[in-house]
Amino acid sequence: MRFVATAAFGVEAVVKRELIGSGFDVEKVENGRVYFNTDIEGMMRANLSLRAADRVYMVLSAREVLSFDALYEWVKGIPFEEYLDLKGRFHIDANSVKSTLYSERDIQSITKKALIDRLKERTGTERFKEEGDRHRILITLRGDAAEAWLDTSGEALFKRGYRSEQVEAPIKETLAAALVLLSFYERGRTLYDPFCGSGTIAIEAAMIAKSIAPGLFRSFDFEHFIFTDNAAYQRLRKEAYSAIDHSVEESIHASDIDHAAARATEENALNAGVDDIVDITISDVRHVTFPPYAVVITNPPYGSRLEGDEDLYEALGNKIRESNTCSFYVLTPFQGVEKTFKRRADKTRVLFNGPLKTRLYQYHGPPPQ
Repeated sequence: MRFVATAAFGVEAVVKRELIGSGFDVEKVENGRVYFNTDIEGMMRANLSLRAADRVYMVLSAREVLSFDALYEWVKGIPFEEYLDLKGRFHIDANSVKSTLYSERDIQSITKKALIDRLKERTGTERFKEEGDRHRILITLRGDAAEAWLDTSGEALFKRGYRSEQVEAPIKETLAAALVLLSFYERGRTLYDPFCGSGTIAIEAAMIAKSIAPGLFRSFDFEHFIFTDNAAYQRLRKEAYSAIDHSVEESIHASDIDHAAARATEENALNAGVDDIVDITISDVRHVTFPPYAVVITNPPYGSRLEGDEDLYEALGNKIRESNTCSFYVLTPFQGVEKTFKRRADKTRVLFNGPLKTRLYQYHGPPPQ
């Protein structure tokens, strides 16, 4: 069976590595998409384990579509009765990029009509109350290439379930995990976030260190699908719980000058089950001393959060130049940050935090001695 894991722009390679590392057969990578092949159990495992993906979809059908009439006939030919609970709520989304069918509202309307007509003909049911569990269908068109996807995740995968407290402009959990996976961080090496906010980067690193599957604290739409093997899903969850390593003694540090941020980090780390390995302090970055060979991953304040403290980036630049054995990964929308840091980054990468375009400035230190 064919599936696609969607991802923020710039994160696709991270998701591909995750899938390959978990034994999945990756078919191809496109902007915002990583296609892979697996079975229903593999789909459930992907939802539980992927750290950087946005959602996991089942690809129901794909073909070239040049008109709304063709869209109707194609959608009506998809065997929805094999996937959808007749008592469910059928929610249709559409995404059209450079297609002759540019009206997403019309795409949604025609898809819904074709879906209902198909179910009426194949099941003999005349009325669908749509009072049950959600079934979200996405029709995506890129040029004339159309695909119909069934959303198996439901809520976006960044909604892990542990963040009960947050501060202004939090970084998404999936992006935070991607930053850790893109860095030199590995178990046993010190990780530090000196602008921790609600603690997301440190918590995601700690979950990686303890082998905590990111989907353990939430539910998924696939749990209510007629083709889901619930016994298999419960087995997968038990296996994920058994894989958690409670013996690790990591050196993961989160600090912030804001007392509310420190409290939020403490609460969220507790919810995520990593409070035992995340050290939380209230500190100004100017007074932080990074241990030798530490991996520093951070998303410093910007915009209104920076008002009254515009020299903060200069202070961070001083730390980067002083801590010459450490590796720094700084995510920010400021394009002139290298000039402020007075050092050119070894590597930069464009990443999106929601709709916000940012860059990850990477300063590579030497490996630990």
